[in-house]
Parts: sequence; structure tokens; C-alpha cells
Amino acid sequence: MRRGFPHAGSVCHPTRDVEAHGASFARRLVDVMARVMALGGALAALGGALAACGGEEEQATMPGELPAYEDPPELQPNAQGVRELHYGPSAVEVGGKRLCLRTYNGMLNGPTIRIAKGNGRKVHVDLHNDFTRSDYREIASMMGHGRRSCHDFNLTNLHGHGLHVQPNRATADAADACEGSGCAEEGRYHGDDVLHEVGPGEVARYRWDLDEDGTHHEGTNWYHPHIHGATAIQVMDGAAGALVIEGALDEVPGIARARERVMVMTQVALDHENTVPLGEGEACTEENLSVTDFLAVETLRATLINGKHTPRLLTAPGQVERWRMVYAGSPDEMGIKLHVGKDERCSDFDKEPIAMTQIARDGITLPQFYESDTVWVSPGYRVETMVKMPAEEQTLCLVARRVNDPAGSVIAVVDVNERAGAPTETTMPREADVAAVAPPTTWTSVVDGQEMEVSCASVQKVHQKVVLLVPTPGQDPPNLHADVSLMSCDPSKHEHGVDPEDPVCLCPDPNINCRRFDQRRARGYRSDRVMTVDTSERWQIRAFDGHPFHIHINPFLVCPNSSNKEPNFAHFRDTMWVQIEDGPRDVLMNFRKFTGQFVAHCHKLNHEDEGMMELVEICAPGDQACLCLGTDENGGCISQAGCMAGDAQCQFAEKATEAYPAPPPPDPALCGP
Repeated sequence: MRRGFPHAGSVCHPTRDVEAHGASFARRLVDVMARVMALGGALAALGGALAACGGEEEQATMPGELPAYEDPPELQPNAQGVRELHYGPSAVEVGGKRLCLRTYNGMLNGPTIRIAKGNGRKVHVDLHNDFTRSDYREIASMMGHGRRSCHDFNLTNLHGHGLHVQPNRATADAADACEGSGCAEEGRYHGDDVLHEVGPGEVARYRWDLDEDGTHHEGTNWYHPHIHGATAIQVMDGAAGALVIEGALDEVPGIARARERVMVMTQVALDHENTVPLGEGEACTEENLSVTDFLAVETLRATLINGKHTPRLLTAPGQVERWRMVYAGSPDEMGIKLHVGKDERCSDFDKEPIAMTQIARDGITLPQFYESDTVWVSPGYRVETMVKMPAEEQTLCLVARRVNDPAGSVIAVVDVNERAGAPTETTMPREADVAAVAPPTTWTSVVDGQEMEVSCASVQKVHQKVVLLVPTPGQDPPNLHADVSLMSCDPSKHEHGVDPEDPVCLCPDPNINCRRFDQRRARGYRSDRVMTVDTSERWQIRAFDGHPFHIHINPFLVCPNSSNKEPNFAHFRDTMWVQIEDGPRDVLMNFRKFTGQFVAHCHKLNHEDEGMMELVEICAPGDQACLCLGTDENGGCISQAGCMAGDAQCQFAEKATEAYPAPPPPDPALCGP
């Protein structure tokens, strides 16, 4: 049995994995990898075998009076057309506790930004950092046992997750020049610039020009901070909100009049040992924040929907509902199922789940329905699901199963009752109508210098390989049972340069392609991957154990696969779960319109903070300074993704990545005898 997952013959008897997800980096030995591969497949239990759980074997623990479900409020623009977001300390009440958390606009979670259908849409957002001082804290991989680094938890910025817009600065517009504090250089707004830092007391002015590359795809996206080293703690505190872009899909019969719900799912560290609730009458300030321990983001936590613990939804019999589900949690995957309850509080429910129809993933309409009894989500996912309520009054139970909670926990109760009034829609949409507004899965682009029709069948050459966590064989993992604590820190006392004593032939924890984000920055690399604008490539994505791969700006086409958790037909995504049992997953990248720098990373946000991220750059054709690290002896371009002269660790990383999942061949020139 793979650790942390139930065997298919005993799926209703959970086992506690003491190493949990934080230990994924420590399981690096070749014999462990072989065992994981040989005994793998149990992860599919969340999408398959766990369907056998339920009934009398499921006994959920429920809180007191269930709160009423509410959609997040929508953030309206001010008189100048600007949406104002304030990041700062806020007192919130959840799960019977008052907590002082880092939030947007004083609420858990942030308000929804909804953009109506149209063309030429420019979304202005001003981000205010309402903190007044820095708060430097340690973070470390491997559940705190890895190398430590020091980051300011009050430093922030803003990312529009799922947007295809300018990555660095919005295009100059004389009619809409940025003025005042918070602007980027040359009087321009920031685009989806995750490299910009907004310090305490500062403001940043963003403009997302949605339709600069044609009408932006409609769908469910989200926004959140993306400041390296502090992303996890901020998002886990609730600094995240839905970003809904409306379009043709919203007018399809069966969808246009459906009851829409925006469900932002998060996991706040309510019960972590170092979480400090507010006392009765105690005000929330930046001096008494409840969550300051980075380790709190790795623990098992209750799943909240729109900041509420197990809300109760009221809906009419026969009602067709559209659930816009945003998984803003981390680091656990979840398999979400809908069961018929045996009582009004879902303390017990039927074994067999109800099938649900998925119409969109990651803010992009699917080319065909994906019908399943499980909505599988990994951190960063968005899923749009259509559900037709039963004709009779009854209670339905929305149940989430996770790696350390295989029996499942009820995250919402659905009360199907005539008290809700007459249904607004009783007919499900037609698959053909939805498919008609989905983006095509073929396009014309330049591949290897030649213009061609691009599809999963026509482009077979793998241009780039991405491996999430290349393990170094023979390295002993730390004692993950030993006590560890992470403290406040002085950034001046933490190393930021390259340590000449670091082993050459070692893949740092964590890594992508045996490289860590911070190390590459310390060595002065401009970028980690480079591509030319308006070209397409086939990428192969692998993972050692299991990680959600996410890339900004340009969504990718997932090629047909054998996944039992998600659509296995060609469809667009920007975040994709990859695990060792599935082998390599192939995707097609299409680098449309925009040049500039952005990132690709694991969307388990603690992993990203720890360095499991790459700096990606799209260059104009022929821009040698952007594309080339230098030239070889024949005058050829050495890619920015290549190695500087004398960087032996980089050379080892290339060999280790190419050899994965086998260990790299011996190389005495790099590693000695």
C-alpha cells in the first residue's frame, strides 16, 4: 500500500501518513522510488475505489448549527473604474474561532471580480498593502527539516491565475496612462507581473487587458498573491478570490438560467498547534496575527467554502445548478463527490455517489462533457460542474476525500427543498451547444521554423522536458519524526549567494529539472526556459511522486491520456496534476502574442515558496540577448536555459533530468570517481 492512501480492499479505514506531503521531497532513494512505482496506483483511489465508501461506514463529524451558504460579494469598480484590493490584517470568525489573518478587504475569502462579456476589456485593480512593517519568517522544505530561507510574510503582489495578458507591464496607452504612486516605469500599469514586490505601505496599479489577443476565453479563474517565499502563508490565510470572465458559454441554453454558485475552497490552519485565536474583544493588528508558522500550511485542515465551515445550500427540486469551483487550498488533492444523505446533517449518507457533468476546466470550456462521480481537484484547479437536483425533497452531501482523510469529510450540505421557490432552470445544457463555444484543439503556428497545423497528432517531437522533483539517488532523508520549529529571522543573516561548498552532483530539495529557483537567481541566470513568441512546442511533464504543474500566461493543450481522475481527451488547461504512476504527460504549448517573463511552478504553494519554480521568458524572434546565454565555439546560440561556463551543478542537472526516472550515468569529470 502506498503510504497515505488506502488499499482498495479497505478504503473506509484511513491510515495516518506521518510524513504526509512535506516528506515527498525526502523520499528520494532509488529503492523507495522503485517501491512507489511497483505499489503505485493507490492515488487513483480518490477517483475510483473510494466510491465504495459511504453508508454506515461513513460517520462524519459535524459542527453545531450549519451556516447558510453565501456566494462571495462582488468587487465593484469605483467612480474611476478601479477595483480596490486591500491586503492587511483582518479579524474573521470561522469554525467557532476568531482569527487575525492576512486577507483582502477584511474578509475570508476575497470578493469576486466579475467581468461582463465584451471586447476591449481592461480590468483596473489597485492593490494596497496595508501592513506598516515587514515580518520576516523562516521557511524550509521537507516539513521544516530542509535548508532554511528567510522571507517577508508582509511583502505581497497580485497574480491573475488563468489570464492570458501581458506578463510584465500593460501595453502603453496614451488615453489611459498610469499616474501617481504604484505605477510601473514609463507611466505604464503592471500586467500580470509576479516579479514585482509591493512592500508594506505601498500600492501597485495593475491593468489586465483581457482582449489584447482577441476575445479572452470565458470561464472561472482566480486571483491571489504570488510573492516568492510567502505565497503559501498568504493564500492559506484566505487572500484569494474568484475572477469570473463572462462570455458565450454563459448564454448557452441550460446554463444561462441555471442557479450559479461561486465556491472558493480553502484550508485555513484553524487547529494547528501554533495558530493563536484572538481573545474575546481582542482587536486584530499586525502584532498579533494568528498564523505565522510556515509549517501550518502543510497540516491537514478542514476545507472551507467561501470562508464557511460546512455551509448549507438551499435549492429547489429539479433545479439545474452551475458550480464554479475554485480550489485555492494547498497542499492536498481532493476527490469531491455528491451523495444522498440519510439525515439532514449528512452524518450518514448513501454509498453510491451522484454523477456530475463538468463543462469547463481551468477557466476554459471543454470540447465535450466530462461526466464523473468525482470532481478531482489539485491546488490551483478550477472546475465548472453542472448538477441537476432530484425531483423530490431530500438532503445531498458534498464530501471531499484527501490523502490523509480517505473516509471523507462533508464540506457542504445541499437542502433540496420547495422552500427555495420555483427552479429557474430544469433542463441540462446540450453537449453540442457547449462544444460549439469551446476553443478548437488545433491551430496554425510555427513549429521548428515551419508554419503548420498544430495538434497532438501532428507535433510528435518533444521540445522540452519538465520534471517536478528529480531525486538524487543514494541521499539519506532526514529524520522526519524529529521536532522542528521555524522562527522569525533576520534576512541579513541568511545566505543569498552561491555556497561554494554545495555538492555539485546533488539535486536540491525541492527542484524542477534538478534546479531550484533561488539558486539560479543567485548565479545570475536571466531565465530558466526561453521560447520565441508565436511558436508552438510539445512539452513532456513528469513528476517523482505527485505535483500540480502550473504555467502562467499561456494555457496548454493536454494531449489524450489514460487519467482516471480527469478528462483524457484533448483539452486546454493551465494547471495539471502529474504523478509517477502515470508516467510522462504530453502537452502542447502555444506562446501567443506576448513577450516577457513569468513563471512555471508546482502549485502546492509551499513547494513553490521553497524553490520548485522556474523563470520562463518569451522572446521576440532574433532577440539574441533574450534567447542566448552566449555563443558556442561555432558562434551558435547557447540557450538561456543552458549552463554558464564552469557551472558543474547545472551540467549535472541536465544529465539527471535527461536520465530521469533512472539515475544519471556516472560522470567522473563532474562528480569524481
